[in-house]
Amino acid sequence: MARGELFPILNVDAIAPVRSFYETVFAAEPVYQFPATGEPVYLTLRVGRSSLAIGLGAGPAMYGETPLPATGHAVDLCIYVPDLDAAIAAAPGAGGAVVVGATDTPWGERVAYLRDPQGTMLLVIADD
Repeated sequence: MARGELFPILNVDAIAPVRSFYETVFAAEPVYQFPATGEPVYLTLRVGRSSLAIGLGAGPAMYGETPLPATGHAVDLCIYVPDLDAAIAAAPGAGGAVVVGATDTPWGERVAYLRDPQGTMLLVIADD
C-alpha cells in the first residue's frame, strides 16, 4: 500500500471462501498475506487498481473489541467491472449471491448488487 491510500479491510470468520469469491468473480490477485506461509489471518488482494484486505475477525483486535464479521449490512463496496454479466454469473458458484440482477439506472450506469460469502454487499457497476 502507498501512504495516503485508502482501502477497506473486511473482517470475516473464514478467509478462504471470501478469498476464493473475490479471485473468481473479480479476478483479484493476492499481493500480501500474514503469515507468509500457511493459512493467512490477513490477506491483501489487488482488484484492478484497488486493494481489498481480508482479516480474520474472530478475536479481539488491537483496540480490544472483536470485529463483527459481516452478519448484517454496515458497508457497501462499489466495484467497476469490465463484464457485469460475467460477474453476476460467477457469484453463486463462488459462494456469493445475486441480490439484484443487472439493471439500468436513471443516471446511466448498468449495475447489480451481489453479496460475498460473508454477507458484504457489493454494488457492481459495468465499466463502460
